Amino acid sequence: CGMHRSDDAGRSWVEITEGLPSDFGFAAAAHPHDRDSFYVIPLDPGHGRCMPEGRAAVWRTSDAGATWQRLDRGLPQRDAHLGVLREGLAIDTLDVPGLYFGTSTGQVFASADEGENWSEIASYLPAISSVEVAVLA
Repeated sequence: CGMHRSDDAGRSWVEITEGLPSDFGFAAAAHPHDRDSFYVIPLDPGHGRCMPEGRAAVWRTSDAGATWQRLDRGLPQRDAHLGVLREGLAIDTLDVPGLYFGTSTGQVFASADEGENWSEIASYLPAISSVEVAVLA
């Protein structure tokens, strides 16, 4: 398990999990304009495959995995036993990309500012397996 990066079209791989709260889960999305920026949602494999410590967060690297930043402003921080499936995180292609993720408990969260601030935009849905976004001009 873990998060890995390749700089040579997949011939070799470097693990970049250090700094994340878990080496399991990983709904993931690449920044559309910055090749060194990437977003992941690690899960706790031992407690129902939910976000670690019951605190919702998306994690961002802006230096190709050398460091990770926890993004949780506006997300639930108590009893947030939310699971996010592998295809449950998406990013749009706007100049300042928006991020979206859906949970196995039927919520959808969105950020219009690269993950800095989050809002719940839907709830009481069935479990969400996949999130897709499109920008209409």
